[in-house]
This record gives sequence, structure tokens and C-alpha cells, in this order.
Amino acid sequence: MSTLAPGLPLSSPVPFRPSRKSLILAWLPTFFWMGVIAFESTAIFTSEHTESWLFSLLKTLFGLRFALAHSMVLNEYGRKLGHFTGYGILSLLAFFGWSAMLVYHQQLFLAGKGKAVAIARRWHLRAAALAVLLTFVVASCDELHQAFIPGRTATFHDVMLDTLGGIFAQILILLFWKPKTPKQLAPEPVLAGAGSANRA
Repeated sequence: MSTLAPGLPLSSPVPFRPSRKSLILAWLPTFFWMGVIAFESTAIFTSEHTESWLFSLLKTLFGLRFALAHSMVLNEYGRKLGHFTGYGILSLLAFFGWSAMLVYHQQLFLAGKGKAVAIARRWHLRAAALAVLLTFVVASCDELHQAFIPGRTATFHDVMLDTLGGIFAQILILLFWKPKTPKQLAPEPVLAGAGSANRA
């Protein structure tokens, strides 16, 4: 009967294996938010429609005179703020997706060398840059899509505003990110019998 090699604890944990499921789960919020952005890019959310909704809300809350005086300006600034915030959220979610992917591939590399190491996600310049790049690409595709929708307009100014929102989100992550301490796990157990056979 084979026994564990001398000095190896009997309570050694099961060797760590990178999880493809966790990688998929890390990307799901990003794809969901891209779907939200695509929905907001339809004819339902034209400037005329959002101004009409805002006008009705302001009229109900503050009266007709206030709604007539401020609905147009608030609608314009609100839409710009929506661009900045919406793509900032996309950049934030994409960062977690990219950072999970970088960790996944690093763990695969280490596992191939027989090292069982669980690597904690951390702020990474590559993940931040890829998140901003994804924000720029999605914003560009969104504006191109709007060029073919009646009542919508496509402007490069909005693409830059969206990208600035993505960069701002990465600055916030850099300032407030608190990574967990990586957890080191033991390598795979080595059987004493196998070692004796090799020495023979």
C-alpha cells in the first residue's frame, strides 16, 4: 500500500485548479451592461423622448413654468452625464473581467509547471488599459449604430466623453482598490512508492 512521502502533511489541501466557470461569471456583468447600453441606443431613448419624460416629471413636481424654463437644459446635461456614468460603469465591470482573465491565464501557466497557487486579483495596468480600450470600442460601435436610427445622431464628441468616463472609473479603481492577500496552496502530493521506484 502506498503512503505519502515523509514530511508531507496528511491534511494537505486538494491542489488548486483554475476555474473557467469563475472566469465566465466575472465577464457576465460586462456583457449584461453592454446589453443595457445597446437598449438605450434605440429610438425609444431619443432626445425628444427623454425631454418629454423629464418635462412631465418637472411639471408634476415643480409646475409648468419651471418645466418650460429648465427641461431642455436639464435634458441635455442629463444625457451627457448619462454617457459619462454609463460608460464609466462599463469600464469598471470590464476591469474585473480583464483582471480575472489575466489571473486565469497566469494560474494555468503555473498549474502547467506543477505549482498550485491561488492568485488574488489586483490592480493591473494591462487590465485597466484593456478596459478603457473596450469602452472606446463599444462607444464607437454605439455611435455608429445610432447613425442609422431615426431621431438619433452619431458624434465623435460622445465617444470621447464615454472614453473619459472609462478613464475616470480606472482612476477610482486605482485609488480605492484593496487587493486580498494571495493564498498559497500546497503542490500535489507525491507518493513514496513512486519515489522509491524511481530510485530503484
